[in-house]
Amino acid sequence: MKAQIYIQNILFLLLAIYFAQGSLYETGSAISQFVLFLIFAISATYLIKSLFSRNNKNIFYTAWTLLLGLNIVGFVFTADYSLHFGMFKGILITMLPFYPFYSFAQNGTLKSKHLICFFLLILPIIISQFYTNRYKILLESNMDDENVVNNIAYSFVSLIPYVFLIKRSKIISFAAILLLIYFVILGSKRGAMFVGVIGLLFYIYYQLFTVERKKRLRAFVLVFIGLSVIGYYGYEVFESNEFFKERMESVKEGNSSGRDIIYMNIFNGWYESENFSNVLFGYGFAGSTKLSGSGHFAHNDWLEVLSNFGLVGFLVYSFLFFAAYKCIRNPLLSKDKKILMATITAMFFVTSLFSMGYTSESTYLITIIWAFAVDTRNKKLN
Repeated sequence: MKAQIYIQNILFLLLAIYFAQGSLYETGSAISQFVLFLIFAISATYLIKSLFSRNNKNIFYTAWTLLLGLNIVGFVFTADYSLHFGMFKGILITMLPFYPFYSFAQNGTLKSKHLICFFLLILPIIISQFYTNRYKILLESNMDDENVVNNIAYSFVSLIPYVFLIKRSKIISFAAILLLIYFVILGSKRGAMFVGVIGLLFYIYYQLFTVERKKRLRAFVLVFIGLSVIGYYGYEVFESNEFFKERMESVKEGNSSGRDIIYMNIFNGWYESENFSNVLFGYGFAGSTKLSGSGHFAHNDWLEVLSNFGLVGFLVYSFLFFAAYKCIRNPLLSKDKKILMATITAMFFVTSLFSMGYTSESTYLITIIWAFAVDTRNKKLN
């Protein structure tokens, strides 16, 4: 048990060190490469151990492993290694850590307090990433300081479920969610804001309906204050930032940054294929780049798996969400754990519709807490 705790803490630290590159030290350095190797080695070890274990598996584990296996097989046999390794690395960083943290949760070594500690460790690193990325964008483009779309906003969105675990102090919990939403809005990333709002709504529901009756009035007051602060800040940003206002107005006008064309090209290319094997099995790893018409990935998980692995990939990905739903419906789980699972699943699903979910490196944050939440042996958040 002690050895597992040491490995768990080391893995948390390795992930923090790896994702600190670019802000605290140089990107792609020997440090990051060595740390990444250790992360993969530890995660792969737990994957192999779990495959040969007769226990510690549930339906979500099976679905996750099928999706990972499909991508590994697809990469090995159909990818252009020189062009597609970056995407494959992103998938591994996102999906492989599931196995050690799932094992830690099953064995009872991974607790809410450990995830809160990781949250406190990784939050300043992500904030540093946010401002470093903002500075780079301004330096390279000579843009106005207000006209910056910052992709690191998605990392703050991925941290929202962690705040659910902060139970001892509602004030700290509300301060944390306000801080995350602040950076999501500051990032001006429309998709991130939309998913962030979904996470916020689940958080409000969680706070109002999982507290003791005698503390419910206090929870309502804190929620009202928190929503007022977020509403005021959001309004101020909208009114004072013309760039932000234009981006939100463009949503009403149907401006999707060219995604509609990419989506149409990929779907039509798959659907109208004269080769039925392409319909059934897709065009191989990163097949979206062949069909998009621009060499871009789909920026939609469903079209990505459809173009890469055809109907087979689509069914495997659908099975993942079905498995998550089955875990949420487990009658033995406590209400707070069900809400956490529903939050993670909903946020991941919505992200998959217009962005990259399992193929994006920042999703590792969701992977860790999802591995904790799907553990049906521990019925409550502990």
